[in-house]
Amino acid sequence: MASIYLIRHGQASFGKDDYDCLSNIGEQQAAHLGADLLRRGIQFDKVISGGMLRHQQTADACLRNMQANDRVVSQMTINSDWNEYNHQDILTQYNADFASANGVKDYLKQQPNPNVALQGLLDSAFSRWISNDHVEDYSESWLAYQTRIQQALQTTAEQAGDVKNIAVFSSGGPIALLSQKLLNVPAENLMDVNWTLVNCGISKIVISNERQILSTLNEHTAFEGHHRHLITYK
Repeated sequence: MASIYLIRHGQASFGKDDYDCLSNIGEQQAAHLGADLLRRGIQFDKVISGGMLRHQQTADACLRNMQANDRVVSQMTINSDWNEYNHQDILTQYNADFASANGVKDYLKQQPNPNVALQGLLDSAFSRWISNDHVEDYSESWLAYQTRIQQALQTTAEQAGDVKNIAVFSSGGPIALLSQKLLNVPAENLMDVNWTLVNCGISKIVISNERQILSTLNEHTAFEGHHRHLITYK
């Protein structure tokens, strides 16, 4: 039996030209998560990171602060199948005005409630993508995205061997998708799951007799109590 710890990256640089980079808070989250795992006596036998910078930055800070085994750290593998969907492409295909972060920011400045407007915009853009009515518009269709993430999990499970604890540093989308599949949540509710996922939260999938069981979803006790200021969702 193996446990796969799906760890969402720390807060990225939302609204910046280069989103794929941890913010200062994101770096603190990753470091604090590592320290909390060390306190709890949790160690990983194998580590996998998605191919995005924010994944690898989160992995580096977390592993360093949990004093992970040098061999495990040096043998960390990169698997880009664990990468997030291309949110910029999804927004662009919904409305060309949102092809850049500045386009989104200009739109939100005109709204009376920017946070509500942003969620509405994202819900509409992702609903269009998930509908599969415009497959040819996207660099990666919804079906192709699902296939890639499920393949990432299957590959990880097949490579587990005698390993007990595997850490996978990824993003909210892959974690939400796998949780949705394992819990039989309808695809149209994917983003409802995604919005609840905390940066550096942990979701655990247990592989037992070739069965995949979602044991934990969005566990983030490391950030409760005195560390609530580190709870973010982007």
